[in-house]
Amino acid sequence: MNRQISLYLDFIRFSAAMLVFISHVPSFAGGWLWQFSGFGHEAVVIFFVLSGFVIAYVVFDRKESALKYTVSRLTRIYSVAIPALLITFALYYVGQEINPGAFSVINDRLEDPLRTVITALTFTNQSWVATPTLSNLPYWSLGYEVLYYVFFGVLVYSRASKRIMLLFIVCLLMGPSILLYLPIWFAGVCCFKYLNHFKISFRLSLVLYLLSVIGIVTFSLESIQLPLNEFAYRNLGDAFYGFLLEPAEMFTSDYILAVFVTLHIFSSYHLTKEKDVFTIHKTVESIIKSLSSHTFAIYLFHMPMLFFISAIVPYQTNPALNMLFCWFVVPIVIIWISIYTEKKKYHYKMFFENILVRSDLFKTNERYRN
Repeated sequence: MNRQISLYLDFIRFSAAMLVFISHVPSFAGGWLWQFSGFGHEAVVIFFVLSGFVIAYVVFDRKESALKYTVSRLTRIYSVAIPALLITFALYYVGQEINPGAFSVINDRLEDPLRTVITALTFTNQSWVATPTLSNLPYWSLGYEVLYYVFFGVLVYSRASKRIMLLFIVCLLMGPSILLYLPIWFAGVCCFKYLNHFKISFRLSLVLYLLSVIGIVTFSLESIQLPLNEFAYRNLGDAFYGFLLEPAEMFTSDYILAVFVTLHIFSSYHLTKEKDVFTIHKTVESIIKSLSSHTFAIYLFHMPMLFFISAIVPYQTNPALNMLFCWFVVPIVIIWISIYTEKKKYHYKMFFENILVRSDLFKTNERYRN
């Protein structure tokens, strides 16, 4: 990928993470900017497509070995997931002692702590039965994304004699909801694979880009999504939807949204295919890269902090201080923690690499297989 499209995808990732953050804050800060509160789910769809695209890039373009692929995915996930879980459990139980009422909206849905920890660490929190990770509601999407990493790793790196059996086991572990969203993730993979299969002029790329923006905006609107999902529900019925968990019930509109997100990435690539089409100042580039490095932390850390703030500084008792904490202190604290966790990624990498090499599951001289 050229520098411009890489930078643009970083910008999209950070924007999607901020959209999730902004969509949640109004519930804790008196409803200010409530107009954005409904777009967090759509941002996750963007993440899924982007994830498939990036994973295809590292596998097919960088030609990562099975060992490097596994170590990189484990490092990326656990280096943020473990701090997120520590923050979640600490702030939830301390917050419960201070103000139990702040957590009443989620307490009825929580499972026992041991099951919560196990499913969160193994990313089976959305496999067949939903297990909320205390106050960290966005954590649900990791139960999807990590199993997509596993599925793709098996598909690409496993031996042909075992591939079908292993894929079946992974699909069985996924359950219907995660499996239903697998095509959305694979849309990103297909987008990368076919980037250069078509010769598209700058003008056509621009038309497709504008069309994708219109499509993303249109199919992010509840007024458009609702009739589509109701139509699917009427035709598929209670029996089908009875197997689905809550996030997956919007799959009809999410499929269409994913098409436009995929088109957006595809057209953006062709718009920036010629070098230096758009001039990006070095300072702007540096800012975007820096901000995008905190995307995962913003996504996973913000909700436990917002719940905790609602416990110690409820909006009803001190609106000004509550809004200051929610809108400004939380992002600053997240970035500070993220800088620290990024520095620790090397230790995670070495830990997982040593375990996998010693286990003899991978050969260090293994090469990528087409």
